[in-house]
Amino acid sequence: MTRIPEQTIEEIREKTNIVDLIGEYIQLTKRGKNWVGLCPFHGEKTPSFSVSEEKQLFHCFGCGASGNAITFIMDLENRPFTDAVHELSKRIGIALDFIPQQGETGSNQQFKPMIEAHELAANFYRHILLNTVEGEEALAYLEKRGFDRTIIEQYGIGWALDDYQVLTSLLERKGYQLEEMEAAGLIVKRDDGTGYFDRFRGRVMFPLWDDNGNIIGFSGRLLEKLEHAPKYLNSPESPIFEKNKVLYNLHQARLNIRKTGKVILFEGFMDVISANKIGVQNTVALMGTALSESHLVKLKRIAKQLIICCDGDDAGWEAAKRFAQMAISENVDCQIALLPNGLDPDDYIQQFGEQSFKEQIIGKPYSYMSFMMAYAKRDKNLQYDNDVMQYVDEVMEELAKRPSPIERDLVIRQMEEETNVSEEALQQLLTKKVGRQVQEERKYATIPSSEASNEQMPIYTENRQRKQNATNRAEKMLLHYLLNDGELFDRIYVELFDLFYHEEYQTVFIELAAFYEQYKTPDYHRFAESIANPSLRKIVLEAAMYDSNEEFAAQEIEDCIHYLRKEKVKGQIDEKQHEQNEALRSNNHTRALELAREIIQLRQSLEAL
Repeated sequence: MTRIPEQTIEEIREKTNIVDLIGEYIQLTKRGKNWVGLCPFHGEKTPSFSVSEEKQLFHCFGCGASGNAITFIMDLENRPFTDAVHELSKRIGIALDFIPQQGETGSNQQFKPMIEAHELAANFYRHILLNTVEGEEALAYLEKRGFDRTIIEQYGIGWALDDYQVLTSLLERKGYQLEEMEAAGLIVKRDDGTGYFDRFRGRVMFPLWDDNGNIIGFSGRLLEKLEHAPKYLNSPESPIFEKNKVLYNLHQARLNIRKTGKVILFEGFMDVISANKIGVQNTVALMGTALSESHLVKLKRIAKQLIICCDGDDAGWEAAKRFAQMAISENVDCQIALLPNGLDPDDYIQQFGEQSFKEQIIGKPYSYMSFMMAYAKRDKNLQYDNDVMQYVDEVMEELAKRPSPIERDLVIRQMEEETNVSEEALQQLLTKKVGRQVQEERKYATIPSSEASNEQMPIYTENRQRKQNATNRAEKMLLHYLLNDGELFDRIYVELFDLFYHEEYQTVFIELAAFYEQYKTPDYHRFAESIANPSLRKIVLEAAMYDSNEEFAAQEIEDCIHYLRKEKVKGQIDEKQHEQNEALRSNNHTRALELAREIIQLRQSLEAL
């Protein structure tokens, strides 16, 4: 493996502010002296992810993930140490005489040729569009639709020649395995098995990116509609392209989303480009799929509010409803920007202007309940009693799911004005709907008797759990001081080598001994980065995150040592008692008597502590 000088790693670590780095991936809020947000390593609805600017560390109290800037990149993007350091060096402008080598780029290494081939194809398509006679017609088409060179470059737009072999031949010349390129979705195998041909032909090409800015697919658009050919042709799913996980433009919009606290979700990627043309840059789009939990987890991490903007036709209304309901079910604060008269975002901008789109559509989104009321009212004539009753029933069904009493009161007053149904009648119907939903929730929440018995934890198990938690706290606290005090480590190493109760802490202790032997001075960042085992690294960084108080440090250290020494002896007593019981069962009374004496000695030593 290529080695990076220690002083360079130290410089990169010092110049990387962990709050700024992690803030590019999730939305962070200042709370006390730390920053908190939704953990990027597991799905959660309440923030339990804490970032310490003082210590340059992070810790999740939900899943236990811990680390510094380098290990954050390592764990989040599944990169090895050298690759993570290289990535951070680029971010802060430190030149490294190092390029990640074959076999050094984590699990993505397996699919590296696919990603490189997509980059090659994108550059090839863009060159054809901008620099060849064959691309002139497509370029004129794009310019007519308002695509200037800046937009074309930013979104990597290109042109695929109407040729069956041009990309296939290029990939083959560059040494790519055609079978692998077929799996990547760039080419197609002939039905008779005699060879391969280009998937995209005669289309304007729009690259599709993953969250890190790697091109993982394409969407190709015809210039003119052809019979038996789709207007848009997307890459098929592949090892690097999963539609239900991809959010178009997230890699470019992440910083603007974080700055504004808002993300605008469109149905299609062309809407994102249209919005970007007029300076709306906190936008993403789905890739022709339903809004998924995976999408929402990503958006929750970086935005406080989701604005859904779908086309104004019937399909758009239905999509907006599905997206909004999905967002609400995942506790995402969402609003809906409604487009009139069946228009899509680009049509609206062309007809009413960019200022109107920004101020009247994106600037004045509907609340969730306002949208659901508008949705329920769309196909109804409130002059007719049946339509009024249906409208009221649909709105009250949705309102019953909303917990805010203020929101309920506001909706009921608005409904009274719209329908002339009395507030009392509306309130009665709402109460009935709420009661019915509570009954449904109780029915589904009931635990079968066979499972209920497992929920009742025996007292001895609870006591053991409390003991384990107390022991873990003592071990974590003592390890914290050992990570920051070499003299204390020397004392413990000489006098109390086997002090730690749990094997994983003892393993860390031994690793720390080797670290001090090599580096002499405390440096928990460097020590954590040197540990290959993620579980052990997590223990180190959790201990490093502990908030100690220098005034009470000496007392805390002695308390930890005293507690762990007692627990060590108690553990030995438990083991001896277990051996004694086994000896008695096998009628080995001599051995049982020996163990009884040892137990007495251990109990005496315990009392002396």
